[in-house]
Amino acid sequence: MCYRHANQDNTVLIDSIWGSRMQATALLTNADDAVEHGRMNSTTARARRTTAYPASARSALRSATHDIHQRMHHHPALSRLAAGTISRDEYRRVLARSYGFYIIAEPALGFAGKLTDCLFLDLAELGMMPAAIAVLPRWAASAFGQHPSALIGARYVLLGASLGGKVMARAIAGRTGSDGAMPVRFLTGMGENDWKAFASRLETDLPDAASRKRAATAASAMFVAYENWLAWRE
Repeated sequence: MCYRHANQDNTVLIDSIWGSRMQATALLTNADDAVEHGRMNSTTARARRTTAYPASARSALRSATHDIHQRMHHHPALSRLAAGTISRDEYRRVLARSYGFYIIAEPALGFAGKLTDCLFLDLAELGMMPAAIAVLPRWAASAFGQHPSALIGARYVLLGASLGGKVMARAIAGRTGSDGAMPVRFLTGMGENDWKAFASRLETDLPDAASRKRAATAASAMFVAYENWLAWRE
């Protein structure tokens, strides 16, 4: 859950999770620059373009999710959550929708379901009965394959979102009004060590361009799937 705060300092902190302010690594070399200096014609320049790929697994994943990350900054409810201005009712709707996604995504990605459990407890505290939670719409998992590299790419999205969620939690933690407090179990459910352990293995688990491309494709698909899932209609 890594999205933009209205506060500039918070924006920088959130953006650091997925590197959304970093320029995406170029996929083609710019041989046309030489054309401007008369050293080759445009036909020769195009022929000499060579495909490159980010030099590290992490940069490949950052590049693949850059655009969708930028779009998610503008999701109305998530923007209000990041700014700490979301209402309790709207927050409940966001968590309810997320529950339908995570209850499918976590087991599919080999996670134990910790975040799904956190969502259940938060929703219960926000007034939803267990029977109502049980019948919430559920995502149909189709965003990634079962290849190990693809699973790594999809996990990157969930773990990165969870890390970014801690920043959001600080925006609403302790907020108590006439309608009660805003629980943040889901936003703070994964520890920073979970992310560090995952990130420390990326270069080993994705050692070449083929594995990084597969992981990057899955990460992008996973992020888009979550974006589409949150674009619900009441």
